[in-house]
Amino acid sequence: MHTINFGYFVIMLLVIVSCESFIEIDPPKTEIVRQTVFTSDASAMSAARGVYSLMMSSQSFTNGALEEYTGMLADELISYSSRQEHQQFYHNALVATNGDVLGPFWREAYKYIGNANAMLEGLEQATGVSTTMQQHLQGEALFVRAFCHFYLMNLYGDVPYLTSSDYRINATAPRLSMDEVYEKIEADLLEARSQMVDDFSMANNERIQPNKDVATALLARLYLYRQEWQKAETEASALIARNTRYALNQLDDIFLKNSTEAIWQLQPVVPGSNTAQARLFVLTTPPNSYSKTVSLTQELSDAFEANDNRKTHWISTYTEGGSTWYYPYKYKVVSAATVTEYEMFFRLAEQYLIRAEARARQNNVEGAQQDLNIIRARAGLSDTDANDQTSLLAAIEQERRIELFAEGGHRWFDLNRTNRADVVLGSIKSEWQSDDALLPIPDAERQLNPSLSQNPNY
Repeated sequence: MHTINFGYFVIMLLVIVSCESFIEIDPPKTEIVRQTVFTSDASAMSAARGVYSLMMSSQSFTNGALEEYTGMLADELISYSSRQEHQQFYHNALVATNGDVLGPFWREAYKYIGNANAMLEGLEQATGVSTTMQQHLQGEALFVRAFCHFYLMNLYGDVPYLTSSDYRINATAPRLSMDEVYEKIEADLLEARSQMVDDFSMANNERIQPNKDVATALLARLYLYRQEWQKAETEASALIARNTRYALNQLDDIFLKNSTEAIWQLQPVVPGSNTAQARLFVLTTPPNSYSKTVSLTQELSDAFEANDNRKTHWISTYTEGGSTWYYPYKYKVVSAATVTEYEMFFRLAEQYLIRAEARARQNNVEGAQQDLNIIRARAGLSDTDANDQTSLLAAIEQERRIELFAEGGHRWFDLNRTNRADVVLGSIKSEWQSDDALLPIPDAERQLNPSLSQNPNY
C-alpha cells in the first residue's frame, strides 16, 4: 500500500481545482475536498495553507502582478515590454481580449474564491476537526473570499459575488452593484473576525495566515473606500492601539519576514526565490522587452521631498552606457536559498494613513496631523505644514503616494476612489479617458456567462 504526503496532496488537489475557470463547463473536481480533506485538524490546516501556496505560486495579483500592472495603469511604472498586452496597460488602452486582464486578476481571484467556498462547504460537514480549528478556518476562508472580491470590485467595478463552489450556480452569476459587493464583503469580514483567533498561533507565530487583526485591517480599508469615516477611524485605531504587537519598523526592516509592522504577509514558495516584487523590479540589466520590463517613472522619483529617507532606502538605480534607471527597492532579495522577505499585504503604516484621512474628512485637523507626522518622522521629515482640511487631504494623498508606492495597487485605487484619476493621469497620459478607471470584463468569461455585461466603452 502506497502512502501519500497529505499536505502535498491537498496542495496538488487545489492546483487541479484552480485550473478551471470560475465558470465551469463540466463539474469541477472539488468533491474530494469536501469528502476527505476535513477529517482532522492537521488535514484541514493543510487545505487552508494550500490556498496561500496557490496565491504565491503563479502569476497573480497576489504575487506581484498587482504592483506591476496597476503601477503601469497609474503613474508609477514605465513599460519596456514588447508584449501588446503589457503595453495596453501602460497606455491605458485595454481591450476585453487582453489575456492579462483575464489571467492574473479575474481568473486567479475567482480561483481562490472557489477554493475558499469549497473550504467553507467542507468544514460545515467536517467530522474530525475540533471546534476551535473549524471556526478559525471558516473565518480564514471568509476572509479570503472577502479579500479577493475587494480587489475584483476595485479593478472591474460591478462583479459577481460567489458564495458557492457549485458550477451550475456560478455559470450564470450576474454582476452585482459595487454597493452590494461592499455589503457582502463587510458581512464576510465581520463574520470572519468573530470566528478567527486573536493571535498568530495558527501560523506557528508567523504573520502569514489571517486572524482577527487582518480582518480589522481590511475593514478599515473598506470603510475608507466607502467614505464611512468614523468606522474607518475606529478600525484603524484598534490596530494602532495594539502597540505591543505592531510597531513601525526601520525602513530597511519593514518587508522582512514577520516584521513588527506586518499585519499580514504571505510566504514565498518558489524555491531559491524571495518575493515576486524583487524578481520583477530589481534591475540587474537595463530594462528591456523580455525580462526586466519596467522601471519607475521620473514623475514618481521627483515626487519625493528633499531629505526623504524613503527615496534612498526604497529606490535604487541601475546605470549603464551613460543612462540611469530607477526601480522600486522595497524588496531587495531577488534570489537566495533562504527566504528573508515575505510579501506584505497589510501593515501598520497604512493604518496610520487611513486614520489620518478619516480624521481629516471629519475635520479633526490636529488628529490627522498627528498621524501624518508619525509617518513623516520615520522618513526623516519635519511635521506637515498642512493646517486645514483641504491642505491636509492633499498632504495625505501625497504621503500615501510616497509611503505606499509600488505596493498593493494603492496608488491606482487611491486615484480612482477619490476621483482624482482624470486630473492626475489625464495630464500625463495622452490616451487617458475616464472609463479607463475600470478594467474590461474579460471577453472569454462573457462568452461563457451570458449574465456578464461589459463596462462602458470596451
